[in-house]
Amino acid sequence: MTSEAEEVIAADFDVTEWDPEPYEIEGSNSDLSRVRVTKLFDGLIIGTSRAELLMAGNSRGAGYVASEVFTGTVDGKEGSMIIQHWGLAEGEAAASAGHIIPGSGTGDLEGIVGKATYSQDASGQHSLELRVYFRTEPVNGLPG
Repeated sequence: MTSEAEEVIAADFDVTEWDPEPYEIEGSNSDLSRVRVTKLFDGLIIGTSRAELLMAGNSRGAGYVASEVFTGTVDGKEGSMIIQHWGLAEGEAAASAGHIIPGSGTGDLEGIVGKATYSQDASGQHSLELRVYFRTEPVNGLPG
């Protein structure tokens, strides 16, 4: 059961901190790194996030997986949530998407679930689009 229909909420963000830590695994032909990232959001999503990324890249492509903790407001609702997302690039083609971890919302964001899509335009501006709704009851015994 949901308390309302799916909402589409978008905002721009800036990466304010990028702290990579390279590592090696024998047999790999790609550059590997753990990266700590801080972002600042402005628009219908206002706040900051801290993310931990695992990245791999080579001359042909790159990819990452991340867990990101957001704190702030989403369309006027204040709290925090965790987004788990991934990205893949090959040449000019790129995709980046993920999901809000069910049960991770706090404050007014309690019960938030949905999808996240990250993008970057030709000028380099980063954006986040959330497609969310609020779950008021657990699914199969799992928390909302």
